[in-house]
Amino acid sequence: MASQKLVRCQVRPRQGSGEPTTRYIPLEIFDLWQHMMDSRHGFDVEEARASLWLDMEDSPEAAYEEQNYDRVTEVTLFVYSGRDDMFTRVCRYFPSHEVEQTKEILLTHYRDRGSRVQPQIRERPGIYIHRDVGVAEAEAES
Repeated sequence: MASQKLVRCQVRPRQGSGEPTTRYIPLEIFDLWQHMMDSRHGFDVEEARASLWLDMEDSPEAAYEEQNYDRVTEVTLFVYSGRDDMFTRVCRYFPSHEVEQTKEILLTHYRDRGSRVQPQIRERPGIYIHRDVGVAEAEAES
């Protein structure tokens, strides 16, 4: 069973009164992503919590009650770079109920209208496991 360390967070536009949206970001790039969302795009990132994403290969949801996980789909694009003459792997995680809408938005960043080689897409359903707030985290928040 494949797994990935993800951070689940809420993203809210700094200007205006927009509703926050849930994002799932790989832990290894979270700090850079958070910095970019803050400094370049003007978003506040709140309620960040790390946990695991598990693919659905072995039905891991059977081990958890439904309120203890979110259904999250991994979307992988294989994007051709003419400059490098090779494919690059781009992997993002979306709430499963929003995957079609957000996948289209993601593709707008990588489609090259003039290229014959369009991104290849792979989707893999999974779950993001909710973790209880640990003692150290609870003390840090107080």
